[in-house]
Amino acid sequence: ARAANRAPPAGGRRASRHPPARLIATPRAVEGGASSVGPAFDGVDDSATQSRGRARPQLACPICLRAFVAGTTCACCARTFPTIDGNVLDLCLDAGGANGAYTDPPLRKSGTTLFQSEAVATVYENGWRQSFAWAGFPGESTEWEHAMEYVKAAGHGGGGGVLLDVSCGSGLFTRRFAASGEFAHVVASDYSASMMRQTVAYCDADVATASAVKDGVLSFVRADVGRLPFATGSVDVVHAGAAMHCWPSPSAAVVEIARVLAPGGVFVASTFMDPTAVLEDVFGAGAEAAAAPLAEAFVNSGVGTGGAFNQFWREKDLRDLTGMCGLEGFERRRSRQFILFRVNKPL
Repeated sequence: ARAANRAPPAGGRRASRHPPARLIATPRAVEGGASSVGPAFDGVDDSATQSRGRARPQLACPICLRAFVAGTTCACCARTFPTIDGNVLDLCLDAGGANGAYTDPPLRKSGTTLFQSEAVATVYENGWRQSFAWAGFPGESTEWEHAMEYVKAAGHGGGGGVLLDVSCGSGLFTRRFAASGEFAHVVASDYSASMMRQTVAYCDADVATASAVKDGVLSFVRADVGRLPFATGSVDVVHAGAAMHCWPSPSAAVVEIARVLAPGGVFVASTFMDPTAVLEDVFGAGAEAAAAPLAEAFVNSGVGTGGAFNQFWREKDLRDLTGMCGLEGFERRRSRQFILFRVNKPL
């Protein structure tokens, strides 16, 4: 059983510099031990919520982006969104098999489809993610530590604010964020229902994250990163671990991430670079410019894509994409084909 959201305890935790406005809905306990998702909005206006330092993102209908209360019908577009197994709020357009669950052609062809498999969700933390070491990924613990360094450098963590873990997979980093005590609320989100079920299972089996769910610090929302069901400016930190190479439309996703971030918020992400990135490790920083024509040819060729990969990234493309979406202050760590970067939303 799961408990309804409540405000974090007073004292010992500082509020975010830009506390989002309202509470998110999260599963809550009902008689008999079953669980359901119910509204957890406090009914006060934004200024009152901010003055108390609450830190919860506000849900929004993924169709019209109007404020939305879980378990109700959107007053604007008349859609009702179900839950998955009673504990994951499903806020994707195809929720509940709506109208035959049409999907766009790029989505059918992308790595998104692969990760909807229950088999892949099961093995993701049992060899799949660990295999990224070939590309220079430093291991989950080290990657999380570096991500937290970027989060704290941007002035977040310390017990306040909201972190949204998009394309969270099986919740590998979600659990670390939720158990860290660095955030007032963590939202685990992925497009794959199978991954969301696996995330819930792992969180239930972990004492720290099970407590976070019970205390209203952790919740689960199935969502499309290209149409995030959260109000504008309602999130302090967005994290995407080893995900951007799978997204059908990275530009749509980064626009949405920029929209939901509060002013001063930070986006931290890791992904795969194209193979020419290893030349920098061998020949130094000047190698990237020299190898630019080769990198462009490789990326445009589509070699190596398919399955889990929609594309490989060049650092220049990551800088350009985040910059065109209004995010600034690009910083990164690189090793072979691994890159972890952060960008901020201007104040």
